[in-house]
Amino acid sequence: MSLSSLSNETAGTNAAAEPATPSGDAPTWLQEIFPAGGRNGFYEKSHDHALAFVERSRRQLVVSFDNLSDAGNPNYDVEPWAGKFVHDQGWSHLGVFARGPTWYRDMWLIDQFARLAESGFFRRFERVALIGTSMGGFGALAFSEFAPGATVVALSPQSTLEDSIVPWDKRFAKGRVQDWSLPCSDAAISAEHAGRIFALYDPAVEHDLRHVDRLPQDRLVRLKGFWFGHKSAVVLRRIDQLKPFMTAAITGTLTEPMFYRMIRGRRNLLIYRRAVEAELDRRGQTERMERFRTAFRRRRLEQKAKSTEQGE
Repeated sequence: MSLSSLSNETAGTNAAAEPATPSGDAPTWLQEIFPAGGRNGFYEKSHDHALAFVERSRRQLVVSFDNLSDAGNPNYDVEPWAGKFVHDQGWSHLGVFARGPTWYRDMWLIDQFARLAESGFFRRFERVALIGTSMGGFGALAFSEFAPGATVVALSPQSTLEDSIVPWDKRFAKGRVQDWSLPCSDAAISAEHAGRIFALYDPAVEHDLRHVDRLPQDRLVRLKGFWFGHKSAVVLRRIDQLKPFMTAAITGTLTEPMFYRMIRGRRNLLIYRRAVEAELDRRGQTERMERFRTAFRRRRLEQKAKSTEQGE
């Protein structure tokens, strides 16, 4: 497939806009699929969304969706979410970029996925996995209907922000005002087409728990990240477990016991301490909170002393 050109309509719409000036090196995916590049692929863009595909292997395709932190990245060398990780694994990658908190409510984007599905694109690969966190987790779940049987890896995902369906979730104000009348707006329905769904969430975050409860239970693998808050990917990264977690989940080898072994190191993170303290404070358990804080500090000091000894 070749690089796409902007339509006349799009060109006319953006004629008055000041074009961005590329600076820095080209992103990895573009270095691979530019006209003289060594890989086949394509790039498509329209308004708030873009797709970049690099074919590296027919064994595994990963479809990733930007999260809120990555959405709107203005840099020329922008990579799709998990881009370097997927590249290093040698897997094919379809990266979905968002220019803001869109929650992927865009008929153009939905049509692109429908076109790919109709052309047999997803069937070319032995395994397909859709991945993302928070807004990206919603995207992975919602668009899984275009790749029946695919694995979904969703970290702290939402199932929808349609007010008539989840009136209890008032977070993400910019997402709630998107067009939720479009197709693929309720991931609880779309995900019925998925194979296995690995959903990582903190049960103490009530809204995240309620979204996961809406997902198809017969294909759901619940991964309870106690005291992760809404920062699942951040916690995994800080304990050096994000890559092992994603590798096992994408390839379908992740088990619940394996996951709970992976996250033992979270006990030494400040983000963990703050989450536990906030919950104990909410419960009015002040004395227990102080004991927990003292134990945490002692454990951190012991860990630091051990690291110093090993360094010597």
